[in-house]
Amino acid sequence: MPDNTFIFLRHAETKVNKNINVSHWVLTKKGKNDALNISKLNLFDDVEIIISSNEDKAYQTTRPLSEKLCKEIIRDKNLNEIIRDFGRFIENKEEYLKIMKLCFEKRNQSFNNWETGNQALERFTKKIQEIDSEYSNKKILIVAHGGVINLYFAKILGKLDRIFERILSNSFCDYGIIQNDKVLKDIAKI
Repeated sequence: MPDNTFIFLRHAETKVNKNINVSHWVLTKKGKNDALNISKLNLFDDVEIIISSNEDKAYQTTRPLSEKLCKEIIRDKNLNEIIRDFGRFIENKEEYLKIMKLCFEKRNQSFNNWETGNQALERFTKKIQEIDSEYSNKKILIVAHGGVINLYFAKILGKLDRIFERILSNSFCDYGIIQNDKVLKDIAKI
């Protein structure tokens, strides 16, 4: 058994820009400051492997810690958020939340031309399993996104029926810890 410890960190605050694809959004000034503050937390001092989604907002969240620890950041597109680049930009927050809720409650269907919830969960889970089998007895930081991280935690906890509530309960820079497919610290606050 690999016996790795995974810390899953949700990226810092993102600057919304309707003129570019969601996957290319970057951090706000506050997000950059929060990423710097994260690097000062003792929780991350003994992280041995840093893996980020391929999205800039996750990578930017990881950089200050990577520099502090002198560790390379491995970027992987399989840790990206639910793919939303092919849908139309949704300015109205209520409409966005409605589509997001549908995406998580009806995980086999695509809404607004997004990747389905089940496709995202399968992609993310498969990548975490690959990472887990590649390393042994390591403390691994995964910097990714609220949707996919919460899907993964909900699957392990058997709470996929409450995924939307879980997502709404956490925010930027929240983290959770998993070891041997057991949640030691839940990212959700419900």
